[in-house]
Amino acid sequence: MKITDITTTALKTGKSLVRIQTDAGVEGWAEGPGVNNIVPGRNGSVFEAYLESIIKPTLIGENPLDIERHWETLATGKEDRLYKLPAAVVGVIDVALWDLLGKETGKPVYTLMGGAARTEIPLYWSTGSGWKFTPQQMLDIVKVGYDMGFGAFKIRMDWKGWRQDANPTKDYDMFKLVREFLSDGQYLGFDANNGYSVSTAIQQGRKFEALGIDHFEEPIPNWDLPGLKQVADALDVAVSAGEQDAYRWWFHHLVLLGDPDILQPDILSAGGPSEVKKIFDLATMWNKPVMPHSPQAGINSMASLHAYSTVQNATRPHEFSTEFSGPLDEVAELYGEGVLPKNGRMHLSDRPGLGIELNEKAVTKMTV
Repeated sequence: MKITDITTTALKTGKSLVRIQTDAGVEGWAEGPGVNNIVPGRNGSVFEAYLESIIKPTLIGENPLDIERHWETLATGKEDRLYKLPAAVVGVIDVALWDLLGKETGKPVYTLMGGAARTEIPLYWSTGSGWKFTPQQMLDIVKVGYDMGFGAFKIRMDWKGWRQDANPTKDYDMFKLVREFLSDGQYLGFDANNGYSVSTAIQQGRKFEALGIDHFEEPIPNWDLPGLKQVADALDVAVSAGEQDAYRWWFHHLVLLGDPDILQPDILSAGGPSEVKKIFDLATMWNKPVMPHSPQAGINSMASLHAYSTVQNATRPHEFSTEFSGPLDEVAELYGEGVLPKNGRMHLSDRPGLGIELNEKAVTKMTV
C-alpha cells in the first residue's frame, strides 16, 4: 500500500477535512484548520504551505502504515530532511494515519493503541469567554449543558497572559454563582487561561477551594514554569496545565520545573495520537493524572478520546465544548451521530479506525 495523495477540503464548520489517500482505496481522515482560522500555528494557509512544500513530497509513495517512522521524519527530521514541523501540523497528519491504519486492519484505534480500559467516557461541559460575560450570563450557558445531561463542568475566562489580573473579583463572583447552582457536588473546574500573576492565582485558588473546586486550569502564563510550581505547591486544589505544549520533551520540563497536578495534552498541539500516547505513558510513570484538552466534536476529538480510553487510571472527564465544533447537527451530518455525546458521555464504537461515518453528500454541501 502506498500513499497517493493528501487533500484538504475547507468546510463551513470552520475546519477542513484532510484525507490521506492510498492506491488500495483506503483513506485516513483528520480535521485541519479552516480557511478563516487565524490561531497562530493553525492558520489554514500556513497548513496548506506545509502540506504542499514538505508533507506531500515526503509522504506520497510511502507506506502509510509506518506511522512512527513518518512521525519522526516530520517532527524531528531524518538524514538531510531537517523539517521539525510544528506539532499541530504533525498532529493532523498523525490523526489521519491512525484512522487509516484502523481501517486497513479492521480495528478501532483504541485497540491498536493497546486496548481500551473503557469505551464509555464522561465529558465535562466547557464554556468560555468569561471575560466578556456577567456571572448570570455564564450561569445561563452552564444551564444549557446541564439541561443536555452533563454532570461535570468547567468555566473559562479566556483572559490570556497579556490581560494579567484584569478582573479576579468578577471571576470569583462568576465561579461562586455557578458553584451555588451546581450544589449537588457536580464536578466544576475553573480555567484562568493564563490570566493571573502568581500571587493572584494563589489568592484566587484559596477562595475557590473554600467554595469547592475540582481543578484549577492554567492559572498563569504557560511559559512561567517556576511560577506554576509556586501556585501548585501553595494550593490543595489540583492545578492543571499543558494544553498549549508541544511534544513530550516540553512535558518533561513542565513536570520537572512546573510540577502541575494534572497534565492536559491537546491531540494536535502535543503532536497527534502517537505523541499523546507517549505523554500518557510518561504521566503514568510520573504518577500524574491526565485530562485531555480537545474541546470540539469531530474527528480530532474522536482521536483524543480513543487515546484517552487506553489509560487505565484516566478517571477524570474529557473536555467537550460546542464553541469550537460548529453546529452540532452539521457535525453529525458530516461524521455520524457517534461523534456526539449522549447525556454528557461519549460511547466509542468498535468500528474500524476512529469510527467516523463520513457522509460524502454532506461534505459536498458544506464545502466552502
